[in-house]
Amino acid sequence: MTCEEILPIAARIGRGLLESGAEAYRVEDSVHHVVEAYDLGACEVFSIPNYLHIDLIAKDGVPHSNMCRASSLKSVDLEKLNALNDLCRSIARNKPGAEEIRARLDEIDRTRQYSLPLQMLAYAVGSAGFALFWGGVALDAAAAAVIGCAVAAAMFLMGRLEANLFYKSILASALSALLAVAFVSLGFGLHRSEIIIGVFMTLLPGVMITNFMREIIVGDWLTGITKLVEALLIATGIALGTGIVLAFL
Repeated sequence: MTCEEILPIAARIGRGLLESGAEAYRVEDSVHHVVEAYDLGACEVFSIPNYLHIDLIAKDGVPHSNMCRASSLKSVDLEKLNALNDLCRSIARNKPGAEEIRARLDEIDRTRQYSLPLQMLAYAVGSAGFALFWGGVALDAAAAAVIGCAVAAAMFLMGRLEANLFYKSILASALSALLAVAFVSLGFGLHRSEIIIGVFMTLLPGVMITNFMREIIVGDWLTGITKLVEALLIATGIALGTGIVLAFL
């Protein structure tokens, strides 16, 4: 393995980790281990949520570098994260050739994300459960489940259109508030607030807030503040979408 071969591979792995929701310090650690596995020289890695830079000073003193921009996080893909982490551990342990690693990466990229029916089921169960948790009755939970399915479908469609999380949050919250008002008016649901809150709990950026706290704890202030701002924008989008609908109904 040469420096010219390992750097693009390491950058591709790091970009995949970033785009799947990995913390910046974990991305840096994983990429560092991938490059160091081949003992080509001294490696330094820097990453923020949408950028990765790798420097490698070869043993002959020649500097090499690679940088890439990652797409904005649309959702956390735990399956892809797990596959990439397994690949990193395999590289550190077995030191496979460049072609084998590229083939593994191509296979990981072809892995399907969670299907729409599975996402709809998750949103439905989560919405119904939270509606009950916040004081709703069984009918409210049923209404929240139906609205959760609609929100999942809308989020899936907006994902296909490559909308960012801020606009997705506005439209999803507006849709959930509109449907909650309509369902209560039609008698399919008794407590509008509990239904809306139940659905909103599936939209809140809980993982992002957790990652923000973890980044701050490990001392990565730049990445932590970036994630905090993104989480606040999503929360603002949820408030805007709901407020716009309820202001006119």
